[in-house]
Amino acid sequence: MSLPGEIYLRKFFNKYFWKQHPETALRYMPVVSEIKRAKLQDSKILEIGSGSLGIIPFLKKPIVGVDVDFSGPKTNLLEKVKAHADDLPFKKNEFDTSVSVDVLEHLSQERREKAIFEMLRVTYKMAIIVVPEGEDSEKQDRQLQQLYSKVFSKTNQFLDEHVNFGLPRKEQVLVAIDKSARKLGKKAKIQSHQILNLGVRNILMRTWITRSKLLYYLYLKGFLLLVPILRYCNFGKCYRRVFVIEFERQS
Repeated sequence: MSLPGEIYLRKFFNKYFWKQHPETALRYMPVVSEIKRAKLQDSKILEIGSGSLGIIPFLKKPIVGVDVDFSGPKTNLLEKVKAHADDLPFKKNEFDTSVSVDVLEHLSQERREKAIFEMLRVTYKMAIIVVPEGEDSEKQDRQLQQLYSKVFSKTNQFLDEHVNFGLPRKEQVLVAIDKSARKLGKKAKIQSHQILNLGVRNILMRTWITRSKLLYYLYLKGFLLLVPILRYCNFGKCYRRVFVIEFERQS
């Protein structure tokens, strides 16, 4: 049974923070910033691994989303295409902008390079990859995987895949981007930066891994009020890395 205070909080956050939670906001906000910086917010956008919502709550515009599972909250702004990241059913340069957020770590090592190639193949102007990266992030995921199993007496698919497949390394992603661009005959400017301090992420995730409904709802919605501050917590050792690939105009 929901408490009156919990019902009030749910109504408030569902009205003003549609379909959001803090971890999602923190991984998508840098992507939105890059898209707006390049003045591509009105371009044709593809999100690989969008799920049922993806970047839409943060861009608030129609996009094409590729995934194998679209269960979850619904929106009419998403054009759903069922496909795999390493086999996209689109022609070369079909999209001005493509986005992949927290996808590569759910693919086996041998499929990651093909997924990056496919993403760059269908993109004309800018591709943005966001991915958990590095040994420290991998260590934290192993600790959280153990905590999840202890609290709920079951496994979590996403954490299991992070641990079993291993997180990508910066150098591996950069090499795959360079090889793919060369193979496609595209010249690209590549930049990368880290986001989300590991300590901050640890607090967020440990609030999520709980049997307490109050603490869980605090994570799910309450921390959204802190996102304007948390978005600047990109110092020290961080959990994710953002790769921004901008292509030179092709003749």
